[in-house]
Amino acid sequence: PKPQAAEPKEAAPQMPKPGAEHAVLAKEQGAWDATVEIRMGPPGAPPQFSKGVETATICCGGLWLLTDFKSDPTVQPFQGHGVVGYDPAKQKYVAMWVDSEITRPMTSEGTWDPAGKTLTMRGETTGPDGKKMAFREVTVWKDDNTRQFTMYLQAADGKESPGLLISYTRKQ
Repeated sequence: PKPQAAEPKEAAPQMPKPGAEHAVLAKEQGAWDATVEIRMGPPGAPPQFSKGVETATICCGGLWLLTDFKSDPTVQPFQGHGVVGYDPAKQKYVAMWVDSEITRPMTSEGTWDPAGKTLTMRGETTGPDGKKMAFREVTVWKDDNTRQFTMYLQAADGKESPGLLISYTRKQ
């Protein structure tokens, strides 16, 4: 009897590898002191200020950035978690955020501008009143150890206003 030829094995699918887009995310890895300014109160209300710490970690073979944010425990406790990656099919960054003040995740997508060292994300979430709320997040890197995050909220008339500003300084 003639030996049977072995069936050709299918090649295992190639695992994704991090690229230049992921290097943008890797810059954020580490621990950061945060100064927070919240401007989301009723019209004319003064902004609220607080401090916090963000810890950012690259995971999953360099493809995703996980962030953990905790407020200063001496004020109202706040905790949030983010996941950010790059979707090559969309050619956009994608993100999801959950925290102790919302019951539905916030999702967004956007682009990196290397000339301005700026990541701009746009998304939509459900506000406390149950209505859809559009937002834009802009993170500007001043240098490798300093970045400014601003979340702009969109009113029903389409006008944007800064609702949340966070200045980050890398812990040394």
